[in-house]
Amino acid sequence: MRPIHAPVITEDDLGPVGWRAIHDLARQRHRPPRQLIIPLVQGAIARWLAGEEVEPSRSQLESLFGKSLESVA
Repeated sequence: MRPIHAPVITEDDLGPVGWRAIHDLARQRHRPPRQLIIPLVQGAIARWLAGEEVEPSRSQLESLFGKSLESVA
């Protein structure tokens, strides 16, 4: 029996909009979502350790995903 590995990031971590955005981007790039998540997390950790802001602004997220994001109420 193969071991079951929990996902690195879940929909609860990203919220439904972020989850859809990562999966849409992965589909566009023909890559598994995990290949996009891990570099984002590693980059955030490196910036945090350097004392930089790690939470991207709405405009930074929109430029990353190339589209307007829905607001989460």
